[in-house]
Amino acid sequence: MRRISRKLALLAAALMIMAVPALADEGAMDKMVDHGQPAVKNECLLVAKNCGNQVDSIQERIERINGEISRGTAVYTKDELRRLERQLEDANKLMNEQSLGG
Repeated sequence: MRRISRKLALLAAALMIMAVPALADEGAMDKMVDHGQPAVKNECLLVAKNCGNQVDSIQERIERINGEISRGTAVYTKDELRRLERQLEDANKLMNEQSLGG
């Protein structure tokens, strides 16, 4: 009986340790989702600032840029929107070059 309780205690401890990174990551995703909070600019896309360890595929980057552009002048200035549109053009060109093979 004592042996089983030790194994259960170790299993419970292991599960809690494994759950901490998952919960931390879940909290990071909440910051990216708009919950009626004031509009926040995506500084990572604008000036490569506060990117953390974000690594996107070209398709994901295009989707993120499109999403930010769709937020419009309520969040971004016209200059920032032009910068995002240029980044979108560059990402589309890169995707076309890769899909056509050079």
